[in-house]
Amino acid sequence: MIEQLNLEDWAWQLSTEAYRLNLYSHLTRQAEPNRSSVTEAELAEAIRDSFTQVNEAAYREMVRLATDAALETYDRVVSSTVKRSRVQLCS
Repeated sequence: MIEQLNLEDWAWQLSTEAYRLNLYSHLTRQAEPNRSSVTEAELAEAIRDSFTQVNEAAYREMVRLATDAALETYDRVVSSTVKRSRVQLCS
């Protein structure tokens, strides 16, 4: 049970980072492939700056895309970990 909780926490942490990176990239229009995280201050600044440059519909679409990316990340992490666990159990 503890391993399952640790997996879920880890998957949510990765998903949160995926969300933050994705939203930051959309807001700043900068893709940095080697970047692994965004600070709260950087994301907050990007959100503040976007209010003068992006309309509400575009902002909602960016949030939707970031949310989809985060959920996809969560699904991938959990699926691959479950598959690896099953292979280990069968071995």
